[in-house]
Amino acid sequence: MEENKNILKQWVLSAISHRSAKELKEIFETIPNIDIAEAISDVDDPKTLLYIFHAVGSEYSADFFTELSSEQQEAVINAFSDKELIDLISDSYADDIVDTIEEMPANIVSRVLKACPKDLRGDVNRLLNYKENTAGSVMTTEYIEMKDSVTVKDAINTIRIKGKDAETVYTIFVRDNKRTLVGTVELSDLIFSDENAVLADIMDKNFVSCNVNEDQEDVAKKFKRYDLTAMAVVSNENKIVGIITVDDVIDIMEQEVSEDIAHMAAITDMEDPYLKTPIYKLVLKCVPWILALMVLQVFSTMILSGFEGEIGHFAILAVFTPLIMDAGGNSGGQTTTMIVRSLSLDEFSGKDYGKVMLKELRVAAIIGAIVSAFAFGWLMFEMGIGIVNTSSIVDKINETGGNYNVYMTLVATLVAATLFVTMIISRLVGCSLPFLAKLLKLDPAVMCGPITTTLVDVISLVTYFLLWTQLIGPQLGF
Repeated sequence: MEENKNILKQWVLSAISHRSAKELKEIFETIPNIDIAEAISDVDDPKTLLYIFHAVGSEYSADFFTELSSEQQEAVINAFSDKELIDLISDSYADDIVDTIEEMPANIVSRVLKACPKDLRGDVNRLLNYKENTAGSVMTTEYIEMKDSVTVKDAINTIRIKGKDAETVYTIFVRDNKRTLVGTVELSDLIFSDENAVLADIMDKNFVSCNVNEDQEDVAKKFKRYDLTAMAVVSNENKIVGIITVDDVIDIMEQEVSEDIAHMAAITDMEDPYLKTPIYKLVLKCVPWILALMVLQVFSTMILSGFEGEIGHFAILAVFTPLIMDAGGNSGGQTTTMIVRSLSLDEFSGKDYGKVMLKELRVAAIIGAIVSAFAFGWLMFEMGIGIVNTSSIVDKINETGGNYNVYMTLVATLVAATLFVTMIISRLVGCSLPFLAKLLKLDPAVMCGPITTTLVDVISLVTYFLLWTQLIGPQLGF
């Protein structure tokens, strides 16, 4: 893949260096715009980029422009004359223009808006004013709508005339005289219907739409649930104001997945690809979470400090604390990931909390039994062959007497019992937090990962030292 990208890059640059507009246009006729844009993603010379737009013509330039990086887009806009910018903008969709300019400097935004035709400028301004990550912010205003009284014959003629400027021609949105959305008609239904029939007779009245203020993630779920290729975006009065197409939904899903992965890893989301993100931005995205989690770990520090005496008298206790904390954190993290995923896919709702908890309790008990049994045998093996330093056990035996094997068995039992309790509690905590986040209307991916780890660390340490002080320690003379 990387080799093909390099070959394509050299091909494009060779055509530019030889000023071969014919060869460059041939490249654009045979290779998708996205592949070309990725191949020259590190080319930032405005003259080179400008020659591409001059050579390939308007039929490719608008789509190619949307695939460039924001830095390249800014360089192209600065290099364009006013007329060239107007020609480019005229061939672009309003939502693509918004995606281009929303992160750009004010002077660039002003110049682009000035180049927009009046109607397009109005659409762009409306899209810019919608709240981020809502249906309104990602919709397009280039769609085909018709009155319910239009005949099939006239509808097909309208599609022939206006179809090239629309985002999609496969779904026609039908309105009444008050611009209220009343139905949808698929292109296939038009083709196979009587040409004298009116849209009101053949339209689907049981259509799916979304509100302009609806969260984009909920919109994506509707697309998946109802197998849509396009969906109308309506105002609070059910007036159609735009549409969202399946290619927009793919971008939404990629963005949401990236955000969830970032949040689960306790970093803020990255707007740009890793290699294009400045070092200081990477630092700023990671440091706040690291510092916050360090502060949260004060509870674990307090517990260890509170049992400093026990650890001092029997140092082997400290050896197994990382094992217990890691096992609990891993188990809780697994559960959190599964529950967050299931909630995001609407596999269950908050009402199913009891069922999920009961199932997770059974799963946790089985996992806890397996892990604790394995841990007992493994720790006996480690202590028996000397992988774990047992000098503190030997010192205690020399001081008070006792059987070495009994000491090893009780220490292994302590760790195994702690792991059993930790497995159960960690999975229940990891299961509960996503539901709590949903109840509080928070993003489970943001809240649950770091908090699960911190809570489980505290619970596992408390369990470990309580079992030691109340059960195992007294049996060994502590």
